Amino acid sequence: MTKMNRREFLSAAARIGATAALAGAVLGRAAVPLQGFGPGALSRRKLIVILFGGGTRSSESIGDSEHRYIRYLWNEMVPKGTLFTNMRVEHKVVHPNSAGSIMTGHWEWDDIDWTKPVAHPTIFEIFRKAHRAPDTAAWAFVYASILARTGESLAPAYGRDYAANVVEPPTIPRATAEQMGRRMRDAAALGSVDAEVEAADACAKLVRTTSRISMKGFRSKQARLFFETEFEKWKAGAGTTSHDAFLTDRAIACMRTFAPDVMAVDFGEIDCAHYGSWSRYVEAIRRTDELTWRLWHATEQIEQYRGRTLVLILPDHGRELDRPGHWGFIHHSNFYTNEGADEGCRRVWMLALGPGVKPGYRIDKPVPITTVAATGLEFLRLEASAGAESSVWSLLAGNR
Repeated sequence: MTKMNRREFLSAAARIGATAALAGAVLGRAAVPLQGFGPGALSRRKLIVILFGGGTRSSESIGDSEHRYIRYLWNEMVPKGTLFTNMRVEHKVVHPNSAGSIMTGHWEWDDIDWTKPVAHPTIFEIFRKAHRAPDTAAWAFVYASILARTGESLAPAYGRDYAANVVEPPTIPRATAEQMGRRMRDAAALGSVDAEVEAADACAKLVRTTSRISMKGFRSKQARLFFETEFEKWKAGAGTTSHDAFLTDRAIACMRTFAPDVMAVDFGEIDCAHYGSWSRYVEAIRRTDELTWRLWHATEQIEQYRGRTLVLILPDHGRELDRPGHWGFIHHSNFYTNEGADEGCRRVWMLALGPGVKPGYRIDKPVPITTVAATGLEFLRLEASAGAESSVWSLLAGNR
């Protein structure tokens, strides 16, 4: 059975209008009202890194004066945290390279061989080794297999023994995508909205019944059993087949089951911009905004996280500026040569929320994305590996 890669899946989803037609009533609002961070017991601090990923330009997020596509982030989260407006991506503008660099504090993968682990110890490994913590204390939820090696490193004395459990979303056979495409084209040819809705529903069911999951990223039987159970729940469910929504639901279930101390969630559906649809690009930003809010809200609801969790949210990188002779929002530089990596690609942002973080602050000075690892680890009372970019915790805490 031939599987689709991520780009092929996104292309198929774009062709059949999966963003809208398959979404259904996906993103339910929690009934519990938002609250500020309480003092909490900080004896067991926790770190969550959320990559608002897939390549998001500042002009469609914090740089938009109306903040049309990030209303949860801007209205409910930014006032409670510190916003860095000039985070810098100074290496290859590619999802795995950026994500790996964020997790270690070093610029990772000079090449684009993402089949090998990162070169330097990750935040997961450093935490697990320092605390002799079980594998269920560290999890990475990633939107594609190209990010599967960001949870472990090749560093001596680290590696798989201290790596994170890595969750990837389901994949579908190429035959499923082709069948979905045929169904949607046939329905569109009828000129009936009802026919298209019916076909979309059939496609969603087809995705659930034919999807497969990778078990390569799990470090223990306990972790595997958890994910197998979650996958079966998803297959028996209804609603969206969104990869990012799948990751969000699994991450929150993991928080309730294992209360991991270090967790990363790497979103990626915004990368649908590669297929040239502005409406799908901004709709993906809206969806990522709400999913990010759900994760943050979970830290307010779940007792083990309330008042003791640092949440760091940032895009993995941006996308090209709209200028003559360039791709604009559709692309984010040449993977091999870095050609086209302009300010739209390199300037992103970061929002920090949690105990000790000054609320309502804005920092405009340039800060590399590689500061994330040391900053998160300092909150956990640990240090990044030698040579990593320095922490900016002092800026978050208001020592300016």
